[in-house]
Amino acid sequence: MPKLIIFSRSGKNEAEIDEHCIIGRQTNNHITILDPGISSVHCLITFEFRQGFVIRDLGSLNGTFVNKIKIDGKLSLKDGDEITLGNTRCIFRSMTPGTVVQIIDEDSRTIHSHFSPISAPKSEKPFLSEKEMPDEAVLRADYEKLRITHELQRGIHFDMSIANILDHVLNCTFEILPCDRGIILMLNKNGALKPRAFKSSSEEKRFIISNTLVRYLQKNKKGIVSTDAIADKRLSGAKSIIKKGTRSTIAVPILEQTQMIGIIILESSNAVSAYNAKDLLLLTNIANQTSQFIKTSQMAKKIKEDAVTRKRFQRLLSPNLAEMVVSGQLKVEKGGENRTATVMFADIRNFTHLSENARPTDVLRMLNDYFEVAVDTVFHHEGTVDKFIGDAIMAIWGAPVAHDNDPIRAVRAAIEMQQLLVEFNKTRAAEGLYQIQVGIGINTGNLVAGYIGSSHTMSYSVIGKTVNTAYRLCSAAKPGQVLISEHTQNQVQNDFNINELEPIPAKGNFKPIRTFSVLDSNGNEFKA
Repeated sequence: MPKLIIFSRSGKNEAEIDEHCIIGRQTNNHITILDPGISSVHCLITFEFRQGFVIRDLGSLNGTFVNKIKIDGKLSLKDGDEITLGNTRCIFRSMTPGTVVQIIDEDSRTIHSHFSPISAPKSEKPFLSEKEMPDEAVLRADYEKLRITHELQRGIHFDMSIANILDHVLNCTFEILPCDRGIILMLNKNGALKPRAFKSSSEEKRFIISNTLVRYLQKNKKGIVSTDAIADKRLSGAKSIIKKGTRSTIAVPILEQTQMIGIIILESSNAVSAYNAKDLLLLTNIANQTSQFIKTSQMAKKIKEDAVTRKRFQRLLSPNLAEMVVSGQLKVEKGGENRTATVMFADIRNFTHLSENARPTDVLRMLNDYFEVAVDTVFHHEGTVDKFIGDAIMAIWGAPVAHDNDPIRAVRAAIEMQQLLVEFNKTRAAEGLYQIQVGIGINTGNLVAGYIGSSHTMSYSVIGKTVNTAYRLCSAAKPGQVLISEHTQNQVQNDFNINELEPIPAKGNFKPIRTFSVLDSNGNEFKA
């Protein structure tokens, strides 16, 4: 199984790497390294079916380095790669040291000499009935094989890693069939076979595979059984087989529908004709089960990754938008684009005075309670939370996904926020806590929207004059006021009670900002 050799101040340690392995300083990580230069959640090593093990940084403070180069995005790991995290050096090991696999080319005639044309019996009747059994010993032997196959199924659980699945399959296979060596190889993204599980009854760690055998499995999509390779005089060219002393071999492809994704090879050096057609059928069934196990593992991995992605984006996006990111309908990429959107700022009035006269814990509790209300309101109206700025919240409508009535949605959210604040303050008053009031500013216009940051710490944001104007309106809003710009007013005037106020002076030589106040159904400003 792959592992990480860790060289830290406390000495040398080893840790096994699973399919999804988070590394950091926190004790609940898969691998914990107590190094002050390592972030709480520093990096992630995962197994991707076609790429093998890859590493990605998780927005760590000091970065993740592979072979002394800082990584950006994800990077495929190779055996022996040096990973530097903070002041800690690690070595990635992809397999048990000492296991050497060679795939060699041999004359195509060799493979036909070596392998007999045995084919598996019809799957409709793979085993004789009890009455057809020649003796009790054969019946017991076949029953035992079926029992082991059942155990193979029982030993697999939903979120088991592919590495553990393949180890389990090989261990069970050794119980079923006579063999001295066994190996499972899987195709990587480049179409090359790489060893993923190996088992030997001796200390022999070398495994030589005929490339002709591999091509046969790829072409025919079915398994093959060998005869006595050593005794066969026609195998004078099969030096690899004779050198190993191999007497019998059985090999089957692991198929995903019609595509070969891996192979299972078993070898016996002690028995002539160790394998028969029934064994071939049994190993083929094991390979088919293995393919299904891998598919289930990949599904479980995707569910886990989707949950992490969903949790990450639900803090900023509405649940619907977060689901679009998870499903791939909404791409999370660096870069920006010109958009027309509506921006809202909501800010607590006199926050500095309130915070100076209250305990820090009370202030934080108040902010968290208030932001719960504010964020739920934004999401209810399909907006996106851009960021929190101290006691202020910034939200946008029209990016990354636009609606026909984004300005109306933004104003509705602002009104609902002010209305909910009334109940919020009643609850606080009942608990003997101070009340808060909020001023809101909204503007609509052109801006630049996009994901800003590193590949692992990106946040969706907008920049431009439209944003600055919304902030100016928010700063000018009195407690309970919802102020909107002329651009927003032009698109919502038929849906709300609106009253024009004195223009707000603009900085520099720009024209004053025409300002409108949104009123309640009675024509009054909102009071928290």
